Amino acid sequence: MAQVDYYLANSFGSRFNDVNDNGVAVSGGAYFDFATETWTLMEEEATEMVSINNNGDVAGSMFLDEPNFILQPAYKRNGTWEPIGWFPASNPAESSFSTYSISPNGVWVTGQMSIGCCDFGTFKYNTDTEELTEIFSPDYVAVAGYVITNDGTIGGWADDEPASGTRRIPVYITPELEIIEVGPSLPQFSTNAVNDINASSLMVGDFDNAPFIYDLNTDEFTGFDIPADYLTATFTSVSNTGVAVGYAQKFGDFGSLLRDALIYHPDLGDEPRFLWEVLLENGLDIEAPNDRMGTAIAISPNGEYIAGWDDQAPFAANGWVVFLDELLISTGVGPTPKEEPLVNAFPNPAKDHLTLNITEGIELVTLFDTHGRMVAKYPMAGLSGVIDVSALGQGIYTLHATGRQGSHVQRVVKR
Repeated sequence: MAQVDYYLANSFGSRFNDVNDNGVAVSGGAYFDFATETWTLMEEEATEMVSINNNGDVAGSMFLDEPNFILQPAYKRNGTWEPIGWFPASNPAESSFSTYSISPNGVWVTGQMSIGCCDFGTFKYNTDTEELTEIFSPDYVAVAGYVITNDGTIGGWADDEPASGTRRIPVYITPELEIIEVGPSLPQFSTNAVNDINASSLMVGDFDNAPFIYDLNTDEFTGFDIPADYLTATFTSVSNTGVAVGYAQKFGDFGSLLRDALIYHPDLGDEPRFLWEVLLENGLDIEAPNDRMGTAIAISPNGEYIAGWDDQAPFAANGWVVFLDELLISTGVGPTPKEEPLVNAFPNPAKDHLTLNITEGIELVTLFDTHGRMVAKYPMAGLSGVIDVSALGQGIYTLHATGRQGSHVQRVVKR
């Protein structure tokens, strides 16, 4: 079983914005090294960090006019922070910007920038040539770039402002600056976006409040269900191994927004699953308050690390990082070949009984509920057996099988 691990920062406002293959995550103002659990403050010349690649290049911001607290987009490459500046027509005192992403090769930075208070476009900056490109379109009232790839392709959204009001449409912007809409049709709801693009041109995001994956190579758009009891869901990031993460969202008491982190990969099933549940099945109970983990915002390109923050308002949230330890190592072409499991439990879902086929010397089978409490224990003998689950309530359980030859964990559903 993979040795998954979890770190919770437990400090006000420590939410993580991104994480790389080395397990280095960035919060707004500090670097965190998962291997050593050490923090390092960001360089004095920077004011915020939002994105980090495997080379340690960072996108963020720095001062343009410190006495008047006027900022500008910026990046760190080869250990040095450099300013990006503003569009020529922008008045920094009256305009605004958000930096979102630096490309894996460190050549490109993207984000959103306005001319004046309300005219928003995407910026694309080449760190080699120091060229700042404005991306506006007469077809849209606003354009935003959330992610940028090694060839300069941008993912984000464009707002066509229909008669009913704002409508953000998922788009990608080609290196030639052509804006291409993504999705089976125009969305009905107002908030939609391409949030990430991996090295194989898989795009993830949300369309009409539900998560999607779009394969640019095959022009295949796949939508997914919103988890039960939640109102919206999205994928925020996708690894080069085809693992997507994100969150589901619903309203709590007094209108507060509640989030729970999601993870998707074909090896885990046909639909996104709650991340804390997958961790529990692999022997790690993070004791998520109210069974909610919060926001998964980024997964490292190799699919090993996931970063995010707990179920609080982002400005106050505690950051967390999960280490998956090769739990999901598919290349994205198809499910990873697996060894024959020690135990195969069926039917799944089950109503009254589970039949177990055992390939090794399993001595004990236990069932745990979603809170990590053991609800049943079955001593085993032989290579097959039937266990009675009729007394258990409907829901998801984790089956642990242990013996001299090792252990096995399997998710089972009781109808």
